[in-house]
Amino acid sequence: MNKKDILNHIEDFNAQQLFGFIKEGIVTDKELINTGNLDYSIRRAIKDLQTAGEREDENAWENARYGNETVLSDYITNFPAGKHVAEAKQRIDNLEDQRRNIKAQRQGILDNIKRNPNTYSPNEIKGFLNNGTFTKKDLVEYCNIPQSAINNLENIVTPPLKIGDTPTSIPDGYTEVYFWGGTGSGKTCALGAILQIAEQKGYLNIATGPGYLYANQLKNIFSDDDVANDYLPAPSPVETTQYLPFTLKNPKEKVSRSVSLIELSGEIFKCFFYKNAGQPFPTKSHEDTFNSLNTFLKSNNRKIHFFFIDYDRENKPDNIGLKQSDYLAAASTYFKNNAIFDKTTDAIYVILTKSDLLLDEQGNHVEGYEKRVDYAIKYLNEQNYRAFINTLKDNCKKFSINAGKLTVEPFSLGKVYFREICNFEGSAASNLVEILMERIAGTKKSILDVFNQ
Repeated sequence: MNKKDILNHIEDFNAQQLFGFIKEGIVTDKELINTGNLDYSIRRAIKDLQTAGEREDENAWENARYGNETVLSDYITNFPAGKHVAEAKQRIDNLEDQRRNIKAQRQGILDNIKRNPNTYSPNEIKGFLNNGTFTKKDLVEYCNIPQSAINNLENIVTPPLKIGDTPTSIPDGYTEVYFWGGTGSGKTCALGAILQIAEQKGYLNIATGPGYLYANQLKNIFSDDDVANDYLPAPSPVETTQYLPFTLKNPKEKVSRSVSLIELSGEIFKCFFYKNAGQPFPTKSHEDTFNSLNTFLKSNNRKIHFFFIDYDRENKPDNIGLKQSDYLAAASTYFKNNAIFDKTTDAIYVILTKSDLLLDEQGNHVEGYEKRVDYAIKYLNEQNYRAFINTLKDNCKKFSINAGKLTVEPFSLGKVYFREICNFEGSAASNLVEILMERIAGTKKSILDVFNQ
């Protein structure tokens, strides 16, 4: 029935039928009245039906307005001339936009996790699972996260590490091994991995003293059982310089290698920048620890230096506008100006931690030691570490360290998930253990003799 037929034959329809035409949007009540053929009683009946219809419309809209697309579409179908049709259509458009945005956001989050499983913290991952952003199945099948890492989201316990007192001096006659790097660069985890692998090989003997508890706690973090069930420690205390004396002895040899390992906090490492800039140290504690460190560095003991750089942090400014490369360059400049590498340094290594996250040109993770070395060097050059690298190279050439060459070592704990859960794999740590075995001379007299007196 079209409008023309209705308006030409008004007398043939009752109030209910005419109201139906109005409701369907074919005609309006004004158009019916303007024909002059609409009986007053019919007109009144239509008005009553419209009033009832408006109430029905409002009730239906109240039930539909916060519903999904199906409920809103039903409202439009049942009330094509309803007062809220335009709003219902807008709400449907908004819901469709939201769904597309959520889908895009979900995919972006999953892509981030697939590319770097440490993009989000455990609490963030649990939040995504709880609000339905993605499922555990998505993590396993799309992001390649092992089920053990997902299962252990609720089991994370940060290992308690008891820091020992820093000595005022280091025994003479034993090789000092320095771990340098900014906050969160991976020094502590690398040390724990080295101690774990050294113990597995049967090399390790930890000296008694202030660092004994710390060293034992640290080595026991990693289980090397091919399950994501190891939990990483919190960053080292702000102003701590940890000293660990231990020996490395191959059971087949008669001599042992005595190590005086000095692990510096990232905060103390920054002091070289303050010193170069002529700025005061943040606290008296910073100054005292820095002065003690300088005393160690000026000793006549042989020395090996490991500089740790965190791949995952990239070379971005921190909260005071300085980059990892700035602190590293400041340290190397300080060493050069104060002849720290003169005469007593046997080796210098740059360690790129979290190298399992290195990507090739196609966005695939780099596998294999040799390829990781190449990509680690490429990364350091591209991220503005050249000034730091060149200063170290100059020192190597000037003092005949490493046969005049700077060595870059890619390092990985294996696989780390959600920043705190680790499936430890010890090949990179084993490489560092063998470096110590190769570069430290064995002696019949041991550092253990000093600490056991």
